[in-house]
Amino acid sequence: MSAAALNAISVDVEDWLQSTIDPELPLTDRFHHSTRLVLEAFAKRGVKSTCFILGLAAEKAPGLVREIRAAGHEIQSHGYGHRLVYTQTPEQFRQDIDRARKLLEDLTGARITGYRAPAFSITRQNLWALDVLLETGHEYDSSIFPLRTRRYGIPDAPRHPHRARTPAGNLITELPVACYNVWGRRLPIGGGGYFRLFPYGLIRRGVRQINTESQPATIYMHPYEYDPIEFDQLDYPVPWKMRLHQGLGRRGFPGKIDRLLLDFRFGTMGEVIGSLGELPVYDYGAGGQPAA
Repeated sequence: MSAAALNAISVDVEDWLQSTIDPELPLTDRFHHSTRLVLEAFAKRGVKSTCFILGLAAEKAPGLVREIRAAGHEIQSHGYGHRLVYTQTPEQFRQDIDRARKLLEDLTGARITGYRAPAFSITRQNLWALDVLLETGHEYDSSIFPLRTRRYGIPDAPRHPHRARTPAGNLITELPVACYNVWGRRLPIGGGGYFRLFPYGLIRRGVRQINTESQPATIYMHPYEYDPIEFDQLDYPVPWKMRLHQGLGRRGFPGKIDRLLLDFRFGTMGEVIGSLGELPVYDYGAGGQPAA
């Protein structure tokens, strides 16, 4: 892959208050506002993204889903209710992703083939979820985080796109979020709070390293990261510790994304998969037991 490598840019489309505090809360005006800011940022640079849309948000904002689709972005699934996968049984997970898939297909008229778990909650203990994804018509996944964090991650997982062998012996395409390899340690430069706090120069070096390795970098974001004043506008008492943790780095986030879009080539997950040749197979082993 050359210096003009095609990287993947993706958005986990969800309302912060609904997905973090209470799924029964109505969608906020900030959700619509920030999602449109993201769409404008992509339009400014002529970039198409993959939007992993939460079913709960799509159900309450069908017009916005169609707006995203009309702008040329790829629509894929973030599940329905933002429940962590490792807290579900296989049947609960099946129902959740099937509900989201059918809803998004009805709204867009496009087939849903990709999935990203809330909070990257497919870990070594619940790899059975990959088989459930295949059984429900999904062809690729972007849920396995290739380092260990407090809540998620598989530290020895490949950093680059691969074919994951599931516990049942099937194969699914896996696109991990970008990690920068520094002196044998992996830095999560691909999105979230890490991306907001890391200096842009570090992120740029990480993406260049990945491209030098002839691989695409996968970047992700949330619409609310484009909204530094969200907590002041919400009609909800957000605890100050949560405001601090969730709000850090938001003010500079749009500028970092814009610089990234200028410095590198980006497209949808589907386009990136189509640009890759035969992928290596990685066997994750037995994959733990289903949740009780």
